[in-house]
Amino acid sequence: MEDHELRDVAYEDLGRGYESQWELMRDLFAWLDLRLYFFYKHHQWLGPKNDMRNMLGLVVTREEFEHNLLKAAQLGLSAQMDGEEAAQMGASRHVIQTRLERTETEFPLMALFRRCDLDEFERSCVTLAYAAALDRKYEKLMAYLQDDITQKAPTTALAVQIFLPLEGNMEEYLSRFARRDAFTDLFDRERLAAGALALHPLALEFLSTGRLAPAPGLRLFDGAEDAADAPLVIGQELARRLDALLAEPGGRVVCLTGGPGTGKRFQVEHLMARRRERCVFADLDGEEQLDRARDALLAARLTGAAAAFCHMERLDQDGKLQPAGERLLRDILDLAPAQTRIFFLTQLPARARFDRLAVELEVPDPTEEERIRLFRAALSSLELEGVTVEELAAKFRFSPRQIALACRQAAGLARLDGRGNVPSRELHQCCYRQAVHKLGDLARRVRPAFGWDDVVMPEEQKRLLRHACSHIKYQYQVYCQWGFEKKITYGRGLSILFAGAPGTGKTMCAQVIANELNMEMYKINISQIVSKYIGETEKNLHAVFTEARRSNCVLFFDECDAIFGKRSEVKDAHDRNANVEVAYLLQQIEEYDGVCVLSTNLIGNIDEAFMRRITYVVRFPFPDAAAREAIYRRTIPADAPLAEDIDWAFLAEKFELSGGHIKNIVLSAAFLAAQEGEPMGMGHLLRAAVGELKKNEIVVVREELREYADLLD
Repeated sequence: MEDHELRDVAYEDLGRGYESQWELMRDLFAWLDLRLYFFYKHHQWLGPKNDMRNMLGLVVTREEFEHNLLKAAQLGLSAQMDGEEAAQMGASRHVIQTRLERTETEFPLMALFRRCDLDEFERSCVTLAYAAALDRKYEKLMAYLQDDITQKAPTTALAVQIFLPLEGNMEEYLSRFARRDAFTDLFDRERLAAGALALHPLALEFLSTGRLAPAPGLRLFDGAEDAADAPLVIGQELARRLDALLAEPGGRVVCLTGGPGTGKRFQVEHLMARRRERCVFADLDGEEQLDRARDALLAARLTGAAAAFCHMERLDQDGKLQPAGERLLRDILDLAPAQTRIFFLTQLPARARFDRLAVELEVPDPTEEERIRLFRAALSSLELEGVTVEELAAKFRFSPRQIALACRQAAGLARLDGRGNVPSRELHQCCYRQAVHKLGDLARRVRPAFGWDDVVMPEEQKRLLRHACSHIKYQYQVYCQWGFEKKITYGRGLSILFAGAPGTGKTMCAQVIANELNMEMYKINISQIVSKYIGETEKNLHAVFTEARRSNCVLFFDECDAIFGKRSEVKDAHDRNANVEVAYLLQQIEEYDGVCVLSTNLIGNIDEAFMRRITYVVRFPFPDAAAREAIYRRTIPADAPLAEDIDWAFLAEKFELSGGHIKNIVLSAAFLAAQEGEPMGMGHLLRAAVGELKKNEIVVVREELREYADLLD
């Protein structure tokens, strides 16, 4: 250049290394600018003093056309430079290389070169693309050199012409950009396919910051800086096996299989923390799985990390989860370098044969003992009121993630209120917020509204109900501490049968049990379960019990004799199918390890084999006069206005009705009193009682009402 001198590399600093990547980039910019100038000098159309009237290809003059015909074709810059120019380029390169050897810190650019194992040509291409992204001056230079105002990024053809080695072949180096390898993965795939050389956003981010920020479906865990969300309370044996697997150098393929939330990712995070290594977690849920897997492998390569892939399963047309496809797993391994450590985190075992050494480990659902340890660790800073961790572990068969989230929410609510304790009901509500199920499609949720004080029944039946509740509260003590789990391997759930006439309080007591245990209650809709089509009833029952295990709730089968009826002699296909349904239901009841409450008005219709599988049978007697009077009094709320003329003993003695009928009488009397603007009195209750009896086609003679007969008028 005659008027201006190009900025050169810092020869005066040859004796020291680079202190920052930006200082390195200044020298690389100077080296690149010099190379671009020599390329311009040897590839210009009319020489250095061209007035640029022909710039950007808007006009092609005769001189320009003839110059291009005479210009040497398919030659790189190195073959066209003279000795002085080559010496100048070599000196600049020598200064940069010498200073890099004296640099103690590995900058992101040099880490990228090393981890991707790039040669001199590939490093130069990356430097060119990075410079074009950092300094907009290169946009005009690239457009000019490529004779296209729209082409502001360097093309692969231009990069080959600028950086082609002296003995290199143009076609050979151009073909490098058509490969799928660590070099081409550094560039944006779509733009590279169009011939443009632009860095992939992940590569650009890493070069600029040296890190990768979390992105949708992509997260880097650095074991040297990050820590897992919680200590490793369970799964120590699995952790030991993972340590042994990664103790040997080289690539590994580890398949961790387990249900959602069982701690697969958690185990890998702890493994990385123990080894102070990095791992990129990639979520492949959705479409374009392979492209996102390719991005994850690029992120792993840039950061020197392992790669863990999750959510690779798909739902079929029936909504059933299918294992990850063998082709996807094979393609991921084909893209990954042999030394990369790969983790496949799947819910179902991977049905694939790998060319590499692969080890499959199962992450089982936590046992009750392990759930206790998880609850205890998560609630260590809180004081529990009215509940124990043993009871929580027995009720909620949660995964470690569900336990952690429920306890974290409970702790957050306690801090919000400035408390150091958490009540039982509040903790149970936090737990139920973590229960994911579809039971609402097959049943109706019933919010428990009754307690022990609302129940009017003989003390013997009450004791039996309390005894049934203790089956859940003390389950850990009996099965685990006393060793009954070794003797009772199945049928550990609680099943209660309520038998009695209509209106005797069976549904109310089911709510009392749910309230006492702080559990949600779902009433099974028999009409949605029983089907006339063969096999559909069993399918619906399977869905009910499967979802019930996930919901950790009380299942309530009202009028259960409709589906738990006695098996009959087989005379035709209908009898055989009905017997199969009953037999299948018996199996489900016995295998279900939750709380199941059933009620029937006709206990004689229940199959004998079913009775053997019931834990408790509670018979609801028809209430006597004393019980009926107590029901009248307890049904009326404390805020309801009452007249002084009510004769409770007469009502209870005269009308022999069940609790359900008494509830209807009291409610009807309340509306009559509200309509007349008076407190509830004897007249309202009598009229309501007579109406209830007429509904059941029972006639009341006025004389039988004695002194209260006139109140009917």
